[in-house]
Amino acid sequence: MDNEEKQINTAALETRKSKQPSKKENVIELVTQYCKGCGLCVDSCPTGTLVLEDNIESKFGISVRVDAPEYCIGCKMCERRCPDFAIFINHEHEIVKGKK
Repeated sequence: MDNEEKQINTAALETRKSKQPSKKENVIELVTQYCKGCGLCVDSCPTGTLVLEDNIESKFGISVRVDAPEYCIGCKMCERRCPDFAIFINHEHEIVKGKK
């Protein structure tokens, strides 16, 4: 990872320090083969749930990892910001309940 990616991770970890775990469990689904490691989802997460990591299986050598799923509040900011549709929050759960 380069310095910019390390700074994004550091900011995510700092954000998480000031938060409490979510009262609701949320399901985070990553499609790593679509992820190019741009960091938009990590940067937009208000709770620091996501981080970037080196990933030799990724075509780009970097991808997103769910570092602290218990902090996810289900706001879907990461899902909305992802230009590659590589992250989904509570997707299957919403289909089962008939919301989609």
